[in-house]
Amino acid sequence: MDSVSLIATPIIQYGFAGLSIVLLGFLAWLVKRLLSVLERTTGVIEQNTNVISCLKEETDESKKIIADIRDKLMSRPCIAKGEK
Repeated sequence: MDSVSLIATPIIQYGFAGLSIVLLGFLAWLVKRLLSVLERTTGVIEQNTNVISCLKEETDESKKIIADIRDKLMSRPCIAKGEK
């Protein structure tokens, strides 16, 4: 029994060390992938922010135009007053 345990113990220890190294490599690969996903996500968020800023500018411009049209319409006399 002692000879079996003397032979098996180093193999088990090396197996654990090997598995640990493989797992560390796998974790490093996962972290690398996660960082690339975060980088792409940051790019998408930046693009969306730019689009939202452009839409805000266009909306503000549309609001000004609509307010001008409303003011012009309100300044004109009502033509429906004569119809009763």
